[in-house]
Amino acid sequence: MTELQEIKLGYSAASNPRSTITVDTNCGPVSVTVVGERTNTKLFPLITLHDFGFDHESQFQSLERSGEDADKFFSQFVTYHVDMPGCEEGAGDISGQYSSLDDLASIIAHVRSSLSITDPMVLLGVGAGANIALRYMLKHTRTVLGVILVEVTNDSETWTKWTQDKITDLIMKPSEVVTARTKTPAEQASSLLDKQFGRTTSPTHILTDCRQYLNQRLLTSQNIKNINLYQQSFYQRKPIPSSDFNENTVVPALVISGKQSWRNDASIDVRAELQQSGKEVTLLEPSPCYLLPLEEAGKKSAISMMLFIQSLGIGLSAGLTSSSSLQEAYKRVENMAEMKDPVIV
Repeated sequence: MTELQEIKLGYSAASNPRSTITVDTNCGPVSVTVVGERTNTKLFPLITLHDFGFDHESQFQSLERSGEDADKFFSQFVTYHVDMPGCEEGAGDISGQYSSLDDLASIIAHVRSSLSITDPMVLLGVGAGANIALRYMLKHTRTVLGVILVEVTNDSETWTKWTQDKITDLIMKPSEVVTARTKTPAEQASSLLDKQFGRTTSPTHILTDCRQYLNQRLLTSQNIKNINLYQQSFYQRKPIPSSDFNENTVVPALVISGKQSWRNDASIDVRAELQQSGKEVTLLEPSPCYLLPLEEAGKKSAISMMLFIQSLGIGLSAGLTSSSSLQEAYKRVENMAEMKDPVIV
């Protein structure tokens, strides 16, 4: 029976060295929060990329603080949390047009160069950040050891989806049709979060708590205008051609998508595109999970990510000797009971 290798390194996300660095990129200055000892050559680089509506803290702190399994995962890395341009706390307004997803993917190369990251890295992206991770991987394959893609999509926003969003805005805020006034910050935050949470079929107390937390951050510490620009860049994306996924451009991947998530079908499609390369690509579908696997299924996500990096040779467990044993381990994780309450602070 395959088990996680016991790793006792005394890791704690709260106590680990943490610093914030500004990196100049072709998309403007970008805030990078580094967690861990950059001088420790035994640690691998991990770069995280958040979804729209989030910054690195709101996206990953629940996972970082979820317990022993997450500690085992993060203890293997120096983590570089990349905030998309203008999405960090206290950011000023971005002038001009916001960067495309392809341009945002190039930020990773600037981070590697500026911070002297030479080892192959693991990418962890969520939503829009997962799409950005895909785009970087396809162009810079040799610098990537593996990718963890949470609620990833590679489709385009159809006219149907665009119309649904517009109708939702009109139904929920009909006064704007008459007055054509500028939305208040509270209305902007609500509209932005509707794009994330509005399609969920069964909002749970976890999603409700997360939405309230994100809404508070948007109104008190983040620049809603910039985050809306990031969301619009994601909505205007062009799909990556299926022909771009081949044995020379794809690395091993873990795809995580909630079984009941509105992004689940799209995530399954991305897995199929990745699999055509012949590389090992695993899909984890925790259930019940409606939108946010890192919050709704934090324990399952953390254990699965640890299994995945062990398959890459990081924190290696002797039991992971074949792809079949790895798949069996993932299936056991899917059937595990999830902790009742995630850490949302």
